[in-house]
Amino acid sequence: MRDELLIRRIAPSEAPVLDGDVSDPVWRSARPITVLTNQGGNFDGKGTSEVEIRAVHDGEKVYFSFVWSDPTRSLKHLPLIKKKDGWYVVQDNYDVGDEHGYHEDKFSVLLTNSGALLAGDRTFHAGRAPIEGKPASLSGRGLHYTTNGEIVDVWQWHATRGGLLGFVDDGYFGPPAEPSKDEVAGRSSYKGGFAADPGTANFEDNFEQRGPEGYHGPVRPKRLPRDWRVTWAAMGRVEVNPDVSESDGARWWMTEDESLPYSPELEARYPVNAVIPGVIIRGQYTGDRADVRGAARWAAGRWALEIARRLDTGSPYDVRIASGVFMRVAAFDRSQIRHTRHIRPIRLEVQ
Repeated sequence: MRDELLIRRIAPSEAPVLDGDVSDPVWRSARPITVLTNQGGNFDGKGTSEVEIRAVHDGEKVYFSFVWSDPTRSLKHLPLIKKKDGWYVVQDNYDVGDEHGYHEDKFSVLLTNSGALLAGDRTFHAGRAPIEGKPASLSGRGLHYTTNGEIVDVWQWHATRGGLLGFVDDGYFGPPAEPSKDEVAGRSSYKGGFAADPGTANFEDNFEQRGPEGYHGPVRPKRLPRDWRVTWAAMGRVEVNPDVSESDGARWWMTEDESLPYSPELEARYPVNAVIPGVIIRGQYTGDRADVRGAARWAAGRWALEIARRLDTGSPYDVRIASGVFMRVAAFDRSQIRHTRHIRPIRLEVQ
């Protein structure tokens, strides 16, 4: 037996406001389903998260409400700390693509026309090097890709990289991509068939990418805060311990306007043990990558996320939302890849 999510038809005037507050009247009239997801990383050592899902549409756009359990509001995405010999990326396993300490909270939605019982039958393939003739995954935990030419729609909401600014990153799983020279050499992580939709995002790391063991030594930040007092105030209580939740309203990114390109003179203003964001917000979301919008709030151990997208974007990288489409959801508790999962896909029924 499969879970079924009814996407009820509403008038355009009833559409919810995307603000992370799921008290809109329209959500009370939408029939919810609840999915228990498990086998994730963290979540107080339990690896589980209960997800409540509601959905409506107005004939043009579809609106989803996702509420899931997460014990902490985790925004510390690869921050930088100054030591006597320079700046260091605060990370545990980011160099091999498996960070599960200093990473933002995330939530993912997968849409497919396939109702396979197990996700691994179509989109996930376990093993260090599951594709013959292609590079190994640095994490050793497998790769996402399809084997029949299908494009599987994947949305990822990031708590620090644009997610609290109204964007949900639109990507896909497809056939395995051709690896780059760095991926073949093991200097960067091969992604299999996972890629962002065409277009641009509005975030970037505040340091250059390095491969395995590349963050054991100092790095040079791309940018430093223009006024460290303003940046530290925005970060709220600066506590590097990943188990500590960020305060309400805190943000662990800085914008291009709030920062300046790195210089030794600017760096000299910062004392040893100073912490700065590892994420820069600059540029704009554009193209197919900008098709999904959303807003989220965290309170009392739960994230609430509202999402909107056109029922049919016309993009070959997106799945048209219609009756018979299947959905999967996954929660990430300050983890790069160790997300929760569920066995049975959710069948969508569009009124």
